[in-house]
Amino acid sequence: MNNNLKSWLKKETSKCMFCGFCEALCPTVRFGSHRGYGPRGRINIVLYLSEEGKYTHEALNSLYSCLLCAACTLKCPANIDIPEVIRVARSLYARNNLKEKEEVVIEKEVS
Repeated sequence: MNNNLKSWLKKETSKCMFCGFCEALCPTVRFGSHRGYGPRGRINIVLYLSEEGKYTHEALNSLYSCLLCAACTLKCPANIDIPEVIRVARSLYARNNLKEKEEVVIEKEVS
């Protein structure tokens, strides 16, 4: 299932033309320390994550600062469902993170 979600993320994020129209409506873009706090930056982060799979603390901050308000989708000429992209990226992170924690707990209990 993770591979299907990653494939969907890659397909959806690759539609982005990085035009920036979405950023005019985003309520969080001006509060972040870089462009990753806007829809265009988040799409770029998710595109990277779908290829590399390496979540950094800053990438997570960018993803979780999204309000999922969908204002950005109103101006997106590629019709990307940006809130859904963010939800799926968060979900994949949570699944992978929980799996790693479960393995650590099991390892500690066994030893």
